Amino acid sequence: MPAWSRGPVDMVPGVVPVALLVARTDTHAVLIDGLLVYPTGFDFDLAVRRHPGLPRHHPDPRVWHELWLEVRFADGRRADNGPGPWPHPDDDRPPDPPLLYQSVSGPDGGHVWLWGLPPPGPLTFACHWPAEQIPPSQAALDAGLVLAAAARAQTLWPDPSPP
Repeated sequence: MPAWSRGPVDMVPGVVPVALLVARTDTHAVLIDGLLVYPTGFDFDLAVRRHPGLPRHHPDPRVWHELWLEVRFADGRRADNGPGPWPHPDDDRPPDPPLLYQSVSGPDGGHVWLWGLPPPGPLTFACHWPAEQIPPSQAALDAGLVLAAAARAQTLWPDPSPP
């Protein structure tokens, strides 16, 4: 896997302990949980909570893949989990950020990697889930929290060659 498709394996991330409520209806809630931040981007969990009275699993598993997520930077750049071709940069050059990659998806949400750090300002998470009657919804946090966490990330082995 290219280095830009995940967090650096030789680093301990800075943490933003957040549970950001992006959408809530009478039956579902969508949250962004715990950001793990690196100098190159951040991991987070897209968490889906269902009302306790609802059945645990939807009869059609494709419904869980219809939860659309978009991350917006203050400068207008954005990335989403919609269908599209995976970038294949030439000469091992990384793609232009931001790039969102949802590596795990299921009835409780998914695990997401966002390549690139936001500029200062609001960092907005938006979602829409027509199959579960969740209208377009959004919530924001201060990108300064993410940038400060990136500065706290630590390299485990500064020397790239093993002993």
